[in-house]
Amino acid sequence: MISRKNILFIGLFSLQLIYAQNKIQGVIQNEKTQEPIIGVNILLIGSETGTVTDISGSFELIVPDNKNPTLRLSHIGYNTREVIIDSSFNGILLLTPAIIKGQEIEVVGVKSKTEMDVASSVDMLDIAEIEIQGARDIGSALRRVSSVKMDYSTSGKQTISIRGSNATDVAVFLDGVRLNDANTGVADLSTIDLNSLEQIQVIKGGNSSLFGSGAIGGVVNMESKTAEKNSIYVNTGLGKTYDDDMDLSIGATTVFGPAGLGGRYTAKARAFGGRTITTSLFANAFGGIDFSSGRLDLRGFQLNKNLQFPSGSVDSGDSLSIVSMNYRGSIFGTSGWKLLAGLKDWSLNQNFFSSLNENLSDHSQNVHISKLMNWRDFEGTVQYEAEYQTFNGDKSYFNINGDPTVNHIADIIRNTDAVAFVTRWSADADHSKIDFINWEFSYRMDQVETLQNEHYEFPILETENQNIIYDIPESRELTHISSKRLGIHVEGRGQKSWYSIFANQGNNQRLPTLADLFRFTNTETDSLIDSLLTREFLNTTELNMQLRVSNPETELPINEVSFGIDMFMNGYTSKIAYRAFEGSPSIPFNEPTAEIRGLEATAGVHMLEDKFLISTSATFLDISSPIAFPNKPEYRIVFTSEVNLNWLVISLDHVDEGEQYYIIPGIGEGIRKPRENANLNITMRKQFLGLDWSLSYTWRNLLSKDELDWTLEESLRKGFNYFEKYREIINLRVEL
Repeated sequence: MISRKNILFIGLFSLQLIYAQNKIQGVIQNEKTQEPIIGVNILLIGSETGTVTDISGSFELIVPDNKNPTLRLSHIGYNTREVIIDSSFNGILLLTPAIIKGQEIEVVGVKSKTEMDVASSVDMLDIAEIEIQGARDIGSALRRVSSVKMDYSTSGKQTISIRGSNATDVAVFLDGVRLNDANTGVADLSTIDLNSLEQIQVIKGGNSSLFGSGAIGGVVNMESKTAEKNSIYVNTGLGKTYDDDMDLSIGATTVFGPAGLGGRYTAKARAFGGRTITTSLFANAFGGIDFSSGRLDLRGFQLNKNLQFPSGSVDSGDSLSIVSMNYRGSIFGTSGWKLLAGLKDWSLNQNFFSSLNENLSDHSQNVHISKLMNWRDFEGTVQYEAEYQTFNGDKSYFNINGDPTVNHIADIIRNTDAVAFVTRWSADADHSKIDFINWEFSYRMDQVETLQNEHYEFPILETENQNIIYDIPESRELTHISSKRLGIHVEGRGQKSWYSIFANQGNNQRLPTLADLFRFTNTETDSLIDSLLTREFLNTTELNMQLRVSNPETELPINEVSFGIDMFMNGYTSKIAYRAFEGSPSIPFNEPTAEIRGLEATAGVHMLEDKFLISTSATFLDISSPIAFPNKPEYRIVFTSEVNLNWLVISLDHVDEGEQYYIIPGIGEGIRKPRENANLNITMRKQFLGLDWSLSYTWRNLLSKDELDWTLEESLRKGFNYFEKYREIINLRVEL
């Protein structure tokens, strides 16, 4: 079972129907991938007769011998549609995307890499829907997602944790290219332009065999836009975020024949309390072409970012470029192939308070090949991945007089080869309340080879004026990592209801990051503890239940009611944690055992023909070792209400988090309670002069109108940072 939130569309339907006598037969497929869609509910209007598509997307329905039967087609993630089967029917049906606002959407049966694991929880966020909620970056786009916590730095860096895990445990992808850097293992989500994205997928749980050891805490998978129509786009935003907050994004797409081309360019400027100024320039280009055998997409992304203090004491420049090629379709007459090749280059050049000069670079190349196979009631995916990643770091430290004291150089090469497969057996259940049962088993094996070199140079000593050079012998390590998972999924439906239950159990492993092995920070704190670090192990169990009821018999004008509950338990062995010491970086160590028990609950009500929505989600965490999972709240509750009149959208979300243990390198540790907060957005949409206009006004952090506390102790105690400050944002979007 795969869960989704705010999905706009993942594919088009192609349906071949044959109506003869009293039998209707057909098959339902995804238009983009030519893959079958299982679990589509088909109901004959005016009766209780219905069926559901099987593992091959096929169905057969016996109907009374009337002239024009009407069928209701429904699938979670798509808007329900009624179709009259008559002589004019051309054999092609389209289902429009379900716009479910502010609650989780459960989707079963799609076959992309992020969705092949059926017994998994996935939240899907469609950017078009997020934009009318006033989101301007990925951090604000994810604020409604349950079990997700965003962490911000004063420079604007955004990192994510899922279900109490750490940022090092979450794998982040853009168009199939991993963004986590080789040194820290963390991905900065602020480096990606929200305007360039089509969809964000948040995969919860760390036992997916398709993503491997880097996803022990979950996955964030981002998909950039494609050229599907001729358009010209302009988006501009202005806000009083801190001192100044403005951006401008322009783009255009064109489609001719089977090919489409497009691109976007975004410029952003941010000022944080008069202390830091950040400017970012994003550019992305995309193109695709449809062949008779499949589709090929090419995408490119470029970021140039600069951070400065007005005093000139800090000057930092980021550069990121990503190129990817993705093919889905048939090869040599066989269908179900997916080929991906990607390149990533990242660099950072930074001068910090005349005490540190830092030059870092990270380069990676990756290839992904997978094949979808079907045989009777069995379905499976076989996948091969290869990644070549290099990291180079050069850090120079200076004393108060500006004299160099330490120069630390490191080179790392990491090669990864992985083979994984997922197999699923699906059976139709001969039961009035159960449509089908899926059994799923997956396995993955990674071979990781790491080669690293370190060089220290001490230019000036107090006792004698000479250089001392210290070279750590080259080390090479070959490691094998395996993971496996077993899952079961049951789905059924009635005339007005749909339910889904899934459970999974699996394990995974994670290697120490390169920063863990040699923190690449300061030689004064280097110790043998680094070399003693071992990999961490995860055992996880999850149980998920979902229920939807359409048009319940009540006096209120309710269109749909939904409920969901998810229970999970993550047990860790040799969990990598960090001890904070005053005046020095944190020191990594292996916590012998650690455990996170969690409960997620969601509820939603759609009223007045889906014009009014109320939803809520709550996450409760029981963490056995807070030092292993710092900055994780004991609970997180999100309440959302929304009025959608199409031309006018008003939404309010309220977020409350419980106490959390924090650790700050060089400062110390303690307990804090984040501020309770709310966001209000009003968006007006209108078509005028052949253009689509959208104007939104957003009030962020309505309960944080107090001035920022400049003392660290007070800020920590009140749970207050730059991004929690009250701000107003105006956003105008025009599209042809």
